[in-house]
Amino acid sequence: MDRKEILEQWRFHEKNKQARVDLWDSMAQSFGEQALPSFADNCFLRLLEKNKMFDAGSLVLDVGCGTGGYSLALAGRCKGVFGIDLSPRMIEIAKEKAEEQNTKNVRFTCADWNEMNLSDVNFEHRFDLVFAHMTPAVQSADTFLKLSQASRGWCVLAKPTRRTDPVSDKVKELVGIAEKYESSDDDILYAFELLWKQGLFPRLDYKPTQWKMEKTPSQACAMYINRMKTYRNITAEEEQQIVRYLDSITEDGVIRETVTTTVTTLYWHV
Repeated sequence: MDRKEILEQWRFHEKNKQARVDLWDSMAQSFGEQALPSFADNCFLRLLEKNKMFDAGSLVLDVGCGTGGYSLALAGRCKGVFGIDLSPRMIEIAKEKAEEQNTKNVRFTCADWNEMNLSDVNFEHRFDLVFAHMTPAVQSADTFLKLSQASRGWCVLAKPTRRTDPVSDKVKELVGIAEKYESSDDDILYAFELLWKQGLFPRLDYKPTQWKMEKTPSQACAMYINRMKTYRNITAEEEQQIVRYLDSITEDGVIRETVTTTVTTLYWHV
């Protein structure tokens, strides 16, 4: 497949931006309660360190930073870190964490990577390391190529591949949605090929992973209904179908889901 074909096929599919914002806002609190990653036990941070992708003088851009875990972990070893995310609630929590830790060299901003013009915000070739870790912020050729556009050194993209979400997949089946944005198998293939055709030598790392999630019925309804709305508008009856299904699998006041995936990390030097 040539570059033109990839650009045509790997496009951003925005069905309902507000649903996407609401989805990640609804998940922000649980993300914020997670322990901050550390270089002692986090595979992603160790990969960055092993390949010398940053040093004490580095500027780092964290695309789709969520509640700021990786930004804050890197801030102590870099000159400065910029974290951006679509979710206002994620950014609010990230700022709270930075303040609690008295971390002064990290800046969090609520922004849509898909819509961001890098020249307007002075991001072109500004950063020594640019990474997008497990975020839907990069889901098209345009949003992927922006990573290299912002970098003067290393770029990293980590995505869930070969992923199964038992509850989410059942909800999609109930409302007749066949697409699956959660798994990024094609994205990794497109990204690798774009880099290869530029004459670069991208590298890959794989890590089989499981996530065990527990949510109250109200939390689960907000998450799964908004997730469906990112695919297409759903009717009131379809919403009720989802609610009834989630009620049917509630045990001890919570809904449990075990997601299995392989985290595929693609990294390259521009």
